[in-house]
Amino acid sequence: MLKKTKLTGLSRIEKSPDIPTLVMNQIIDLIAQGKLKIGEKLPSEQEMTELFGISRISLREAMKLLEAKGYIESRDRKGKYVRSLTDNVKSSIEDLISINHDKIWELLSVRRLIDSEAAYLAARNVSKEQRKRFKKLIERIGDIGAEHVLTSKEGGKLYSDFFDILADSTKNTIFVHLRDTIAHVLTGAFPYSRKKLARIPGSSNEIVAQLFRIYDAIEKRDADEAKALMVEHIDYIEKSLRKALKEEE
Repeated sequence: MLKKTKLTGLSRIEKSPDIPTLVMNQIIDLIAQGKLKIGEKLPSEQEMTELFGISRISLREAMKLLEAKGYIESRDRKGKYVRSLTDNVKSSIEDLISINHDKIWELLSVRRLIDSEAAYLAARNVSKEQRKRFKKLIERIGDIGAEHVLTSKEGGKLYSDFFDILADSTKNTIFVHLRDTIAHVLTGAFPYSRKKLARIPGSSNEIVAQLFRIYDAIEKRDADEAKALMVEHIDYIEKSLRKALKEEE
């Protein structure tokens, strides 16, 4: 459950003919600011009625509006969670890739644009806390060994986590939501996966070295270098995938 401090900045709702809409707008604002993040659970119904000073009926109407607009989702009886703003396009992208595998190159083109700009913004905006997260991730990669990043489940997660932290470091909530979609598509509709990249000798070590160089540029706040290194990283992934697929022919 979210701490109450997560909802700082909310104001109690005075008598109004449209209380649910006012509540909805405040929740949307928290999501837009990044104070409520993708996958986070909203406080309980009782907590929110107390925070807003409204009835359960009004709160439930606000939750229905938020669900209808795609900002939150109900998970059985576990509660309500913040949903990615791009969830509604995920299935269509996955369907497209499953029908035409060549679309993966288009997906990498999107990553080249999004992730390179994210690296640029991260170098300019990374916080002390995000640096700590990067360093902890790098230490963990050292623990499992760079050569195992492509061949182990944890290694794959660490790779994905690197880009999640990168998105957070941009201080741009749209990047966070876009990253969530890209990660979903890569894991759910990327038929070539880490196993195909792992067939290229030395690829796991090289990819880890690339991530470390990107972080080093971010640490030095060299935005142009971070962006250029990210483009090189995506280019390497595409080149390696094409090579792996050609060898299968």
